[in-house]
Amino acid sequence: MGHERISNNHWISGALIAILALLIFFAPSYGWAIRSWLSPSGNGPGGNSGVSAAASQADDQTLAAENDALQAQLATLQVVALEMPTSSSGEIRAMVYSRYPMNFRNELLVGAGSNSGVTVGAPVVFQGMLLGRIKAVFPDSATVQTIFDDSLKMPVRIGASGTDGLLDGGSYPIVGSITVGAAIASGNIVYAAVPNLPYGLPIATVAATSTSADSLFQQATLNFPYDVNNIETVLILK
Repeated sequence: MGHERISNNHWISGALIAILALLIFFAPSYGWAIRSWLSPSGNGPGGNSGVSAAASQADDQTLAAENDALQAQLATLQVVALEMPTSSSGEIRAMVYSRYPMNFRNELLVGAGSNSGVTVGAPVVFQGMLLGRIKAVFPDSATVQTIFDDSLKMPVRIGASGTDGLLDGGSYPIVGSITVGAAIASGNIVYAAVPNLPYGLPIATVAATSTSADSLFQQATLNFPYDVNNIETVLILK
């Protein structure tokens, strides 16, 4: 009787193995699911459901972290796509580090430095407009002196006539030292005319003109097509 029971058990085991083999061959998804269920590490008989649940939770946490990383990368790429054209071999694209809550306009810290080829004095542009120049360089970052810095002074020219002027930086930059009687008007473009910068880089447009306090020159207030506090990417020219 015991011998017959053992034979029956062997027959049942053999049949199960044969069925499992057929399922793995002809229906892999079902076969492997059954195999996993029967294995010691599975959730079936003899399985360790606690270990499996812990592994599943760890996998969920890994996927959540990877998703967050991808979301951050997507946000960065969207910023670049919105603000900047594709950089060329003569330009270095750099992200602007957050300055919150101290949104000073006179200086920016950007995420590119000497390891990327950034050099002191290099012009920095935003959407084709001159924003400032590199003031200091570190291996992976650099500071930018913007045209909103009180200490910045730069020779410029105005409009199609190329009238000379001197840009005085500050929270509200102006162009002074303009010859009295020079034909300048609201909307005229103000552009760079200084050594070591590409000639003609646009800076701003004339908002309004007035006579200086000593009545010796004209001066012009300026309009800028951007808010420096909202800039997130720039191009550094080599």
